[in-house]
Amino acid sequence: MTLSSALRLLSLTAAMAAFPALGLAQDQQPAPTDAPTNFGPRAAPQAPQGGQPQPAEQAVPKLEEVGKFGAWSVQCGDVPVDGKGATQRQCGMSQTTKSEKDERIPLTVVVARAKQQGKTLTMMRVLAPMGVYLPGQVGLEVDGAATGRVPFIRCRGQICEAMAEASAPTLDKLKQGKQAVFYIMVAPGVSFPMKMSLEGFGKGLAELDKQNN
Repeated sequence: MTLSSALRLLSLTAAMAAFPALGLAQDQQPAPTDAPTNFGPRAAPQAPQGGQPQPAEQAVPKLEEVGKFGAWSVQCGDVPVDGKGATQRQCGMSQTTKSEKDERIPLTVVVARAKQQGKTLTMMRVLAPMGVYLPGQVGLEVDGAATGRVPFIRCRGQICEAMAEASAPTLDKLKQGKQAVFYIMVAPGVSFPMKMSLEGFGKGLAELDKQNN
């Protein structure tokens, strides 16, 4: 399996599996300066507690593509919801791109939706290869206009993951826009732009709502 394929599969599985209450993507602020200094791509891994398998070690559910909308693929699968074997069908839409500066660097974006306490949450996950500069977060531009930043939340295996809830204004820009550019930093002041087509984004969201009903 290529790194691009692994990014897509892992990010889609993770995005469908959890919807934590994070702040709006548009309103995220940089990490505080007193954040733990051992958090980063080169930090020593911590041993699992209680012998429980970590997310990267868990079985990956089989995903089925239910539709292609422009540049976005909508996939669904049976995601584990507890440790007793129970599963729930969940869906997400994804797109993978590569850096124009270095085609060996892929980036996958997954969008998933779910209802929580009567509100529809739209979670955006961005997966990048190990080695990114975590304090730089992931910057987002839509048609050349700065839209927001998504914070990195963890690194596991060879992948670093950023996640936030997409606000309504951000979703409107993505649905109406033509091109999104995600920026990942590899060092302070050194960023790689990752371009993605927004063709079919709105129709993909509509399909997610259809699949979730």
